[in-house]
Amino acid sequence: MKTSLLVYDGSNSVFRAAAEAATRRVDGIVAVRWGADPIQAFLEAQFDSRPFAFILVEDDSVHVGTETVGRVLSRMGLAAPLVAGLKRAYAAGGGPFGRLVHGRTVADLDGTFPLSAAAAAHLTDLRRVREIPVEEAPTEEP
Repeated sequence: MKTSLLVYDGSNSVFRAAAEAATRRVDGIVAVRWGADPIQAFLEAQFDSRPFAFILVEDDSVHVGTETVGRVLSRMGLAAPLVAGLKRAYAAGGGPFGRLVHGRTVADLDGTFPLSAAAAAHLTDLRRVREIPVEEAPTEEP
């Protein structure tokens, strides 16, 4: 199995901590901030846009939205009924939650998509990295 990439909103410390906790509990998943340049290039190649979404790239599939929630929680070993309930909660509350907490609308994109060859080319280097920092590097003031 190739290293899976969990694409998440890294602008909030709570989400960074959640991504770090999830990736510590599951082998073979690394967290990558949605705003990272390589991820933006990947999104453009995969979707012809840069949708703001919770994404899991797993082998040759790209899971988005509720499918990401389900895949990650299942890989964490949670019981199927709990996973199903959390997927329903994400489907119902993800949009309003995104606007309130993220300050932007989550893309109206959900499901599993085949990984395009053009998008896969952007992931080669990311999948070789053993650890991708969950936190953003501090920026210097001019």
